[in-house]
Amino acid sequence: MAEETRVPVYYEQFQTGSILVNGAGQLGFQYDARWLDTKGSFPLSVTMPLSGARYDDHFITPWLANLLPEEQQLLILSRTLGVSSTDTLAILMEIGGDTAGAISIEKPSIQEKWAYRSLIEYYDQPTEADALNRHFDDLRNRPFLAGEDGVRLSLAGGQQKTALAVIGPDGHPKLGLPQKSDTLAIPMNGAPSTIIIKPDNPTLAGIVENETYCLTLANLIGIPVAEVGIINTTGRTALGVARYDRIMRKNGSVRRLHQEDFAQANGLFPSQKYEQGTVRGLDLTGLIQTGRHLPAVEALNLLDQVIFNILVANTDAHAKNYSMILSSGPTLAPLYDVSSVLLWDHVNQYYAQKLAGRKRKPEDMTRRHWDRIAEEAGLSPRGVRLRVQELVDAMVAARVEATAIVSGQRGAVGKIVEHVAALIEKNALRIAGRLGGG
Repeated sequence: MAEETRVPVYYEQFQTGSILVNGAGQLGFQYDARWLDTKGSFPLSVTMPLSGARYDDHFITPWLANLLPEEQQLLILSRTLGVSSTDTLAILMEIGGDTAGAISIEKPSIQEKWAYRSLIEYYDQPTEADALNRHFDDLRNRPFLAGEDGVRLSLAGGQQKTALAVIGPDGHPKLGLPQKSDTLAIPMNGAPSTIIIKPDNPTLAGIVENETYCLTLANLIGIPVAEVGIINTTGRTALGVARYDRIMRKNGSVRRLHQEDFAQANGLFPSQKYEQGTVRGLDLTGLIQTGRHLPAVEALNLLDQVIFNILVANTDAHAKNYSMILSSGPTLAPLYDVSSVLLWDHVNQYYAQKLAGRKRKPEDMTRRHWDRIAEEAGLSPRGVRLRVQELVDAMVAARVEATAIVSGQRGAVGKIVEHVAALIEKNALRIAGRLGGG
């Protein structure tokens, strides 16, 4: 019988546990005894609580799969690395140094070895805009610069994106969006990234303004969001999203916070992030009830996120677009990855989960649909309806300010921002108008 292989999993230089690989290629996971005894230790997942138990393939394999990109990005990545796209662990052993959350696969992230290389230097370009543009071109063939010596980055999802670090004038990494005096850099040797940048997409015209507006609006009405803004490159724009799973230590270094998305929290594979499919994914009731892992006030914040996604018609609000932070938690992660489908007629207009038992467009929501959603989730129907109305009222009141904030950013097309704002308000008011009737 083949000997079992152990692949260590680290939080910075601390080993949290090991991924176990048996002779048949099946995976398992077990926490390190020293990690269990460490003050401030956190679980890898709510599906794998801190204990001396050995968690089998059923737990760890889908959790790991959700750390990787999807679809075309995964295929390109696997070809670049010369590894099968179905061999999740092999890919993560190559690129799993800076992932969503705080852990790294196989190699520790040792702060003394961290380094950052500026995009301008890496691409030998005169300006950062030119360098970022070259970087986007590079990502088409090498997602996350896979194969580059010293670079071990991975982000989930099917959309093209990159993880970089914002470097301040003092030469040290910082949180937040880049300012004029800052530079963008590639994290090296296990260093943490601080920003995710998603370039514009010709098949989704206006996506940058769209997502910036949605998250700006959510922030103005009191829903915590990931900080976003428009970043300009040569001849195009991109969406900058400050990483919410990073904080600064007192010594000025970046500390990773551990998080997991709701697919991971429910033991689902990325292919199950939508409710409908050959293998059923997370339905709306299950999504809302994932709030059982959270404090009561956080569970109410989750309900706000769900309602807001319906009001703006973010039909791509699947299980991976909700997350919780497990470091000193669990707590609900800020809202992220929100855009309104109303801007694009060619994109699926039906919601990611069934709404009140049926495949339904957000615009078709009525009182009885909200009541059924509430009842199935164990919530007060009247309380949910009141919250829907409160959020709609707040959205209408904040529209002018949100439009001005986004339109005022360099590179934004004001007409697109205004069009998105009008479509969202019309959808929200339509839904609110039906709260009193069946």
